[in-house]
Amino acid sequence: MIIDVPTPDEFHDAGVNQLYLAWKITMDAHDAWSIGVGASGDAEATDDYWRSVQPALSNAYSLIQQAMELGLKGRIARVSPYLLLGDPADWSPKAAKGATSFGELPSLEASKLVAVHNSVVDPPLDPSFNTFWTAVRKDRNRIMHSAPRVTFTAGEVTRTILMAANALFAETSWVDRLFAMEGESKFAIFGLDDHVYSAVVGQVACAIEFLTPAEAIDLFGFNPRQHAYLCPACFEATPYDYAVDLPKLAQFAAKVPGETELSCVVCQTTTDVSRDECVYPECVGNVIAMERCLTCYQLQDEHLKIDGPPNDGQGDAVYGYDFIFGRPRERSRRTFLKHYQREDSDDGAIAFGKRALTTPHLASWTSVSIYEHQSGIFPFGDKARVRPLGHWLRQEGTLSWHKDVTLYDPVHDGPV
Repeated sequence: MIIDVPTPDEFHDAGVNQLYLAWKITMDAHDAWSIGVGASGDAEATDDYWRSVQPALSNAYSLIQQAMELGLKGRIARVSPYLLLGDPADWSPKAAKGATSFGELPSLEASKLVAVHNSVVDPPLDPSFNTFWTAVRKDRNRIMHSAPRVTFTAGEVTRTILMAANALFAETSWVDRLFAMEGESKFAIFGLDDHVYSAVVGQVACAIEFLTPAEAIDLFGFNPRQHAYLCPACFEATPYDYAVDLPKLAQFAAKVPGETELSCVVCQTTTDVSRDECVYPECVGNVIAMERCLTCYQLQDEHLKIDGPPNDGQGDAVYGYDFIFGRPRERSRRTFLKHYQREDSDDGAIAFGKRALTTPHLASWTSVSIYEHQSGIFPFGDKARVRPLGHWLRQEGTLSWHKDVTLYDPVHDGPV
């Protein structure tokens, strides 16, 4: 009797694991190259580096072939796992007399898997898959026999992984698989999972760079020829220290002037954005969401220099002032923010504070405390030489000036 018969899901899951391992090897190799070039500045060492990681990339490529074989076996096993066994004439005689493990019996040759699959599974695989499968098997055999030597690029391996995933494991998107796998990684097991979201977004961006525009559209729904923007949903889902470097992977679905529905290829979220000009003069972006420019990543309500260039400081009558903007505490938003500006007098500083709180893009701030910045590094300098003027406060849409009293307390609120 045959025992230990594998289930279709066991074949399938093993295939996914092999494919993910190939992906990690390839991405780790690319990340190491990127870090090495960035740290050393030695771009000329690139060729030597990629030669040095050929064994790792060859292993990754071999894993792809194994993953595809397991994927095919899983599909066939849903009809009957016994279709995966070889000629019964080659079976061990003890199978008829006692318990024999499935793994001890001869298995169907890999070259016959596609033919058997298409004979019993509906729908059959596309003819182009057989061409792809045969090419991968041939390259894998060349690796195993080392004649002639095969060399791979990270892009070639990545593209092959994605094509295999799309052909045999497409019931779940590759991006969702990456989130699941990264979430179960050796670091995440110990609760060190802050990196997971940004890691997946970075890997998807890296993969897209390896693909042709047509492949990127087919495999990820991303068009490299169109403008891309930061995804607000991905930014919110990522711890801030990792979010500031997220790649731009959100695009407008329609090429229509003024389009406001921005879709992300990673999280599949569609965000309604505004098409206002970014308030930072050096940025040409006009796609804003959650007060953040999705082109330069800057928060619109943190651009506090509303009067253009500051006073050039010429003359004895020019004084420096610290303006400490405040608002209720919220997640991922600063409670206090400092702006330094020169004004000709206290009245000029007070007038600037009022203008700032009435500027539309600064509507989230509800107060501004004003200090004459006479010396030292505020708020760590000599307190006797930092003179508070007072603060503006906005309540229920009305501004009021409070002389000599400030809402910001350096001792209680800390440095800004």
